[in-house]
Amino acid sequence: MKFRLPRGMRDLEPEDFEVVEKIRSTFLEVSKLFGFKLMESSPIELLSTLEAKSGPAISEEIYCFKDKGGRDLGLRFDLTVGMTRFVASRRDLQLPIKLCSFSSMWRYDEPQYGRYRWFYQWDAEIFGSKSVEADVEIVDLTHVIFDKLGLKNCFIEIGDRKVVEEYVRREMKTDDEDLILEALRALDKIKKKSTSQIIEEYADKGIDEHVMRKIIEFGKIRGAPYKVIDMLEEKEVQNLKNLKSITDSLHARGIGGVFLSMGIVRGLDYYDGVVFEVFDEEHVDIGALAGGGRFDSLPSVFGRPDLLATGVAGGVERIILALSKRGLAKSKEEQGMIYVAYANKDFIKQATRLASDLRRSGVRVEADLSGRSLKKQMEVASSLRARYVLIIAPREYSQKEIVLKNMGDGTERRIGVDEVVPFLKAEVS
Repeated sequence: MKFRLPRGMRDLEPEDFEVVEKIRSTFLEVSKLFGFKLMESSPIELLSTLEAKSGPAISEEIYCFKDKGGRDLGLRFDLTVGMTRFVASRRDLQLPIKLCSFSSMWRYDEPQYGRYRWFYQWDAEIFGSKSVEADVEIVDLTHVIFDKLGLKNCFIEIGDRKVVEEYVRREMKTDDEDLILEALRALDKIKKKSTSQIIEEYADKGIDEHVMRKIIEFGKIRGAPYKVIDMLEEKEVQNLKNLKSITDSLHARGIGGVFLSMGIVRGLDYYDGVVFEVFDEEHVDIGALAGGGRFDSLPSVFGRPDLLATGVAGGVERIILALSKRGLAKSKEEQGMIYVAYANKDFIKQATRLASDLRRSGVRVEADLSGRSLKKQMEVASSLRARYVLIIAPREYSQKEIVLKNMGDGTERRIGVDEVVPFLKAEVS
């Protein structure tokens, strides 16, 4: 019998998890700088909670089941729903509140390049503020996270659902919400399909070719923020207040690498205002590494229309791909690693005691636990790229000294037993 993983799942080996942890620690570090408070919502929700915004059809895209009590439950497919439910239930919280989270998600998607059915996301949300400064705060946070990760060539594309909807309504001359939603879905496919493919697909849905062509051309408007605003004004778009304010705020904060793009509409079940996505300039084919925007309507579903909300989520697996393509995924070997070796088995206890003393002082240490020969221990130390090897040998130890070998240049010298900890603590700190 073969014990295989379910489709769409995978094991994270130590090297893989190191990269996940690198992203996690960077996210938490930056979130703390911006004043976000870390939390984690329940990984299991009532199915009715998960369906509240997306509708019953979402059950086809997620892991859902009945528990032993017959209750319909589901595994979370993102962090936003749970965080929104939590904040909506806590009227004692002082608003606005900034929350962040980093954890696992599950979706019953078709597995593909960079996408699994179990995956990680990071998420940051601001609840209770209608100011565009909250939206820009989220963009600023996102910009700093990618900069800290070393993905300095990332760019951010910002759109506004209200601006796009205004133009679509005007061109289609309709208030049919279903038809408008179809037009927005068409815009969401601009980067994936050709104009002719989109026109053909949506002709069957009742959208005139001439109108769809104009909508697609509108969706292709992209460029420097102030330039795009001028273009939108030439098209007599009225609802530009938020984009103008956001552009001014981005400029004031010195945030570069930002474009306005009318083709960015994002998750149609969530977002209802400003939206944005992050791409790696050299590897756009990976897709959006992160995305977010304003979702004021979601808190209303949970009975809190006063909350208002804006946020961002980052796809950890796609970020790992971007780091890998840039040679940044493998963590650099810690230069301060020390290996404690012994000449023979009689000195194992002394070696492990020294290793413990060094670890308590904050020094990263490895020591052999299997009684290997000194030659084998040195080979292991070399494979671990240890900076120094401490060798406990009978003659030197009887004189209260240890052999200190510099693995960089191969030199050796003796050092007093009492000097080892303070010397190495200062050396590798």
